[in-house]
Amino acid sequence: MSSSHIPGRRWFRRLTGAVALAAALTTLPGPAGALADPYGEDPLRLIPFAGTVQRVYSQGSDDWEVWICRIPGSTLSVNASQVAANLNSIVTPYYQWLSRNRYLPVFRVGGEVTSTDPIPTGAASGESFQMPGCEEAVSIASPGTNQGALIVVAAEFSDGYATAGAVCPEVPFTGCLPTYPANFRRAVVGGGAVTSLGPGLEPQWSVVAHEIGHALNWPHSYGGLTTIPNTTETNTYDNPMDVMSGGARSGIPVGAIAYHRYAAGWIDPAEVATHRSGIGTYRLASNGAPGTQMLVLPLTEEGHYYLLDARRRSSYDSRLPQAGVEVYEVDQRAGACQKPAAWPSTWPCFATLVRVTQRPAVADPTSTAHVLGIDEELIFGPFTVRVQTADEESFTVQVSDERVGVRFIDDDGNPHEPDIEAIAALGITKGCNPPLNDRFCPAQTVTRAEMAAFLIRAVGEEANLPAFQGYFSDVPSGQWFTPYVERLSQLGITQGTVPGRFSPGVPVTRAEMAVFLIRAFDDPGSLGTPAGLFADVPIDAWYAAHTEVIYALGITLGCSTDPLSYCPLNPVRRDEMASFIARAQRGGL
Repeated sequence: MSSSHIPGRRWFRRLTGAVALAAALTTLPGPAGALADPYGEDPLRLIPFAGTVQRVYSQGSDDWEVWICRIPGSTLSVNASQVAANLNSIVTPYYQWLSRNRYLPVFRVGGEVTSTDPIPTGAASGESFQMPGCEEAVSIASPGTNQGALIVVAAEFSDGYATAGAVCPEVPFTGCLPTYPANFRRAVVGGGAVTSLGPGLEPQWSVVAHEIGHALNWPHSYGGLTTIPNTTETNTYDNPMDVMSGGARSGIPVGAIAYHRYAAGWIDPAEVATHRSGIGTYRLASNGAPGTQMLVLPLTEEGHYYLLDARRRSSYDSRLPQAGVEVYEVDQRAGACQKPAAWPSTWPCFATLVRVTQRPAVADPTSTAHVLGIDEELIFGPFTVRVQTADEESFTVQVSDERVGVRFIDDDGNPHEPDIEAIAALGITKGCNPPLNDRFCPAQTVTRAEMAAFLIRAVGEEANLPAFQGYFSDVPSGQWFTPYVERLSQLGITQGTVPGRFSPGVPVTRAEMAVFLIRAFDDPGSLGTPAGLFADVPIDAWYAAHTEVIYALGITLGCSTDPLSYCPLNPVRRDEMASFIARAQRGGL
């Protein structure tokens, strides 16, 4: 049997992790908060279910039992004590370097088991394999005190597979059952991954590092243009720069791309830069060096973006085929992957299902076309990236965005876009997804809390926000909107919804919008007697005169013309509100 690494079969690892996770999620409820907002646990909103899927085991010590599984037909000499010692001296320092000492896999002696599993034919044929007998025997023998099991099959192949484990019944994704075998978290590798199979053949430590990556819920990175020989399956090992792809082909592992490191919590949000528009210059530092570790180029939809990082030939990356700035496309949108039917269709792709693709994708599995050196340029999507300079630790890149001057990435083509950009330029809106704030969320309704902030900024009163006054029982101290609401009250622009309450989370209606604008930008005492202009606005309605004034000034034309109607009870969307405020500021009021 061949002792070399066969990249054509390791696609099964990704399927193994997905199947295990799917099996758990089909029958278990999810945490309401996380499912309502999958990106809510990540301050930069780049990773779905960040705190409950990606970072369960990636912080601090991660203890692995090392088991040897003896199977018929193989006499490979390998023992758990020596394997654990070697892994602690080779794979553990690798992850310490990669995580900057935030993650410490520790390999402990488990023991030996026997199984009737046959020697996998996949190592020679390119087909997938499983070792259910070895897995079952180890799960029975395990003391249940460690976070995972590394099962070494004592046979002459070097491939493997892994799963990050099942979720827990009380609160899925958080690791309520953190130890093996209850969590089903295991990696299975052939003997050639941890010992030499012959003269001149080094152990494939990179295979173990790769499987540990899958056990942290890391996906492959691959272009998708090549297939496994003699199959129709996509070759997910065509990126020689990543331990989760072709970089795991042999020997000591190379590093991992920034997406994996950020997903694991090894890159801080403060070490991530975001290019929002126009032309920008950024210094990207390599792993271990101070500075920006990752540059994000957002696209229109959440969960879809380009990512840049820097790689230098040093430490474990000294074996890289190319140094430079890497370019990847990350697609986590719901339709970017094939999810189990039991999962909600609106869920983003997450964990091992995330699609991370080098750009440009190439048909040559050894290509580094997505890695840019000094003076090299790449055009993709609306972006142009050029590497300008480099030093021993970093690369300086210039990013040009053809969407020059555009503040938000989710209002392109929206009829209200000019007004959205106008109020953004004036500081009236800061966006809807802090701290990134590269989106405006034009289709969302405006809450009364947001309306307070819009108006206070629009009338130039943000510098006069008061200390907490306690005007409204539902506007407590410490909320971001509290000083805006209280200043709005001080200016006489709001009296609340009922005595003592403001209802900050309630959507603003078109009737309320008219009143707010008149009070903020005009003298309410100048309102005339309503003439009954709108068919759906009673002449004695408390807001009737306000609606007719903003109609006369061209701030709104109503909601329909035959008959002329105003739709006073309809909620106001954020894009509509941008235009109402912009028109009022331009002299309508």
